[in-house]
Amino acid sequence: MRQLQLDIEPQLDARISDFSGPGWGHVIDAVRQLHAGLVNRFYVYGGAGTGKSHLLSAICDSYLEIGKSAIKVSLLELLDAPTEAITSLDRYDLVALDDIEAISGVPHWQRAVFHLINYSNEVGGQLVFSSRFAPIELKLELPDLQSRLTQAVSVKVPSGSLYADRQALVSSVLERRGIIIDPQIIDYLLLHGPQQTSILLQSLEQLVQLLKGEKTKLSGANLRQIYALIDEYR
Repeated sequence: MRQLQLDIEPQLDARISDFSGPGWGHVIDAVRQLHAGLVNRFYVYGGAGTGKSHLLSAICDSYLEIGKSAIKVSLLELLDAPTEAITSLDRYDLVALDDIEAISGVPHWQRAVFHLINYSNEVGGQLVFSSRFAPIELKLELPDLQSRLTQAVSVKVPSGSLYADRQALVSSVLERRGIIIDPQIIDYLLLHGPQQTSILLQSLEQLVQLLKGEKTKLSGANLRQIYALIDEYR
């Protein structure tokens, strides 16, 4: 079995400011309660590609910024690891478990997560979960775990259909990376590009790579090429 690697640094290119759009208001309100210690278990759910993993990374980053320890782990990537690996998460102030639905049909991992929740309760730790499904919709063989998850504060993330949400995301990512892209390209991306957060981020990264080092005014031919690239992500 491969050894679990708990290196949190490479996955934290995300900030809470990415979610400053109006559609994310209720989600960020819950994150504030998490920071204030009013919530110990927080569960976010929504369709594939709606930004749940990005949000979990942003939450972890916000904890690191205030000197607390935090880690995001995908349960989907843990399934072939021994369940004992999860005990190494005990030392973190906050643990974010992505893809919680991945342990459906895997009872030994369900028990491991259940024990992690119990231990976290005992020591005052905090847990964040994400899934494509609401807690009540999870198909888990361990009723006690299902009960623990349904007791968590749960919120559904927005689909990305709001222009203002996409604009806030793109603006935040570009600003922190110090990247300037022609406004007409950004307008086209936001109006005609993908709405789902993860795909929007992928297309933005492709644009950044394509335009890297671009110093001159874009020609009509270049713009058509860029627009065609954006169209491929729709």
